[in-house]
Amino acid sequence: MRTTTAVQTRRSMMVFPVLARRLRRCGRECARRAGPLLRSRSGTSAVEFSLLAPAFATIVLGISQVSDLAVGATHMQAAVRTSIQYGLDGGTDMTAGAQLGLAAWQNKPGNATLMVSEYCTCNGTTTVCTQTCSDGAVPNEFVTATAAARLGGTIYYADKMLTETARVR
Repeated sequence: MRTTTAVQTRRSMMVFPVLARRLRRCGRECARRAGPLLRSRSGTSAVEFSLLAPAFATIVLGISQVSDLAVGATHMQAAVRTSIQYGLDGGTDMTAGAQLGLAAWQNKPGNATLMVSEYCTCNGTTTVCTQTCSDGAVPNEFVTATAAARLGGTIYYADKMLTETARVR
């Protein structure tokens, strides 16, 4: 392998003396003009801001989307609890209980569903709620409300289903 020495470089520059002089002059002139710009720190904060601004915007949008999801889940839970409360207060028409729950659901998504049902058990076996158990006891009555919807914002969303069951008696 052959190495180039300073003497060889100088000799090759002598082949084109005019070009060599212009390159040296341009190098000195460019260094003289670029020196103050390279030492200046006046644009540093603008460059830092341009690098960090997308990250901050992503964080702010993410917080907004997640909070929309949390608020939607809270409203869904309030609707389910309203339907359950209808059954606990003695309501027997579960369609009316579902309608009450849907009316209580604030900012309800377009695809929201709410189903309410009641069932009774005697000694762990499902039975008709209007009949007494074989041992003469009153059957245990339960009300179940199930809500489902797509919650969240436009970027981040989740399909959520919430089911709650309460014992009436």
